[in-house]
Amino acid sequence: PLAGKPYSRDNGGINPSSPDVMIPAFLAAYTGIDANNAALTAFPDMLSILPNWRITYDGLMQIPLFKEHFKSFTLNHAYQCTYAVGSYSSFLNWMGTGDDYMGFTLDELSGNPVPSSPYDISSVTISERFAPLFGINATMKNNITLRAEYNDSRVLTLNSGAGQVVEATTSDITVGASYKIANFNKILKIGSKQTGVSNDLTLNADFSWRNTISLIRRIDENYTQATTGTRTWSIKATANYILSKRITLGLYFDHQVNTPLVSSSAYPVTNSNYGISIQLSLVK
Repeated sequence: PLAGKPYSRDNGGINPSSPDVMIPAFLAAYTGIDANNAALTAFPDMLSILPNWRITYDGLMQIPLFKEHFKSFTLNHAYQCTYAVGSYSSFLNWMGTGDDYMGFTLDELSGNPVPSSPYDISSVTISERFAPLFGINATMKNNITLRAEYNDSRVLTLNSGAGQVVEATTSDITVGASYKIANFNKILKIGSKQTGVSNDLTLNADFSWRNTISLIRRIDENYTQATTGTRTWSIKATANYILSKRITLGLYFDHQVNTPLVSSSAYPVTNSNYGISIQLSLVK
């Protein structure tokens, strides 16, 4: 946005590494705004902010094929974005020029006026996420519940003092199913002396895959370096049986494999957990 203006601080010009230059350029680069039309401020106004959204669609249930096999079938899509200004300090010798944001400070060495905003901002962050980018929730006629989601997110942090951008991206896919067997004690032919208790057995299984990458982009050097990255997949399964009003018995299995994408930062790790759980409620 400040192309063509003087860059020397000795004559009162603009430093290209100052937050007043880097923050508007950062916002223009990662939000798709034309740099010639970007506002020279770290605090965008309401007119430049786009709303978050969530879309839920269940119209497929009007199709006979879906009515035949499903009780419900819902498609989901959602987007959320947050812009945050990190810690900053105020310039005590800042003088405005009639604009709420633009003005100048006096250079400590030369005493020349330096174009500046009222604040010295060390970092700003853009965090955006599709959660989910595409999701399905369905319940079949036999009461099996199915779910699938694809999520995508990234966090962009500009550190103006270090002259670098840290970009962390995450993509994950989750596919799962659950099934509840009502009054499972009757299937086992076990009588229950308690009234008002449904001895249900709930089964859950989930498979997930996640890919995480973190990059550092050094602006002055025009250089990008991968710092961390992990590919993870996991399988989780649980079975919970309501034995009584106060006691729930459970079985669980959790297997997770982590593979580093940057070999110098971590090692491949595999974790497996399985066992029996007992939940005791003391609430009357």
